Amino acid sequence: MAAKLSKKELKQPDAFQSSIEVIQDYISENEKRFYAIVAAIVIATLIVFGFYMYWEHYQASAREMYNKAQQNIQTPDDAMRNIGVYQQLIDKYPHSWSARMAHYHLGNLYYSLGEYDKAIADYNKFVSSRISYHAGIKFLALTSMGYCYEAKKDFKSALEYYEKAQKSDNTGFESIGFRNIGRAYELQNDKKNALEYYKKALEKTTDPAMVSFIKYKISSLS
Repeated sequence: MAAKLSKKELKQPDAFQSSIEVIQDYISENEKRFYAIVAAIVIATLIVFGFYMYWEHYQASAREMYNKAQQNIQTPDDAMRNIGVYQQLIDKYPHSWSARMAHYHLGNLYYSLGEYDKAIADYNKFVSSRISYHAGIKFLALTSMGYCYEAKKDFKSALEYYEKAQKSDNTGFESIGFRNIGRAYELQNDKKNALEYYKKALEKTTDPAMVSFIKYKISSLS
C-alpha cells in the first residue's frame, strides 16, 4: 500500500506543476521572442530536411545516369559513346559520387584512344577526390597515369606515378607495382634498381607465366 502524504507535503506545490507555471510565465512575458525562436527552429528543420531530400534526389539521379553508362558496354563503339554520357554526368552532377567515378572511367576510355593528356587530366581529377582512397582504386588510377606517361616516353614521370601507386592501398597489386617500377628503371637504363624491383616482384608473384617472364628479366639484367 502506498504511503500517505503528510499535510505539509500536500501543501507543497508539485514540482512538475511548478515547472509548467514557470514556463508559462516566461512565455507570457516573452511571447514575441518565444514564438520567434519556435519559428526559427521550425524553419531550420524544414531547410535541413529539404536539403537532405534534394541531396538524396541529386545522388540518385547521378547514380541512374552512371548505371546506364555502365550497363551500355557491349561493344567498343558503346564504350566510346559513353564518353559523352560520362561528361554529361560530370557537368550535371559535379559533386556526386558518380561524377567522381566518371572521371576514372573517362581516363580509361581516353587511354584506350591514345589521348594520353586527356586521360591524365581525368585520372588526376579522380585521384584528388576522397573516394579514390577506397578499395585500391587509387592504385589503379595512379598506375594508369604511369602507363600514360610511359606511352608518352616520359619514363621519369611514369616512375614517379608507379612509386606513388605502390605507396597507396595496393593490397593484391604488389607484384604489378614492383614490376612497373622495375620496368620504368629499365627503360631509363638503370639496371641496378630495375633488378632490385624485379626481384621484389618475383617474391610477390604466383602466376607461373609471369614468374617465368620476371626470371627472364632478372637473368637478362644480371
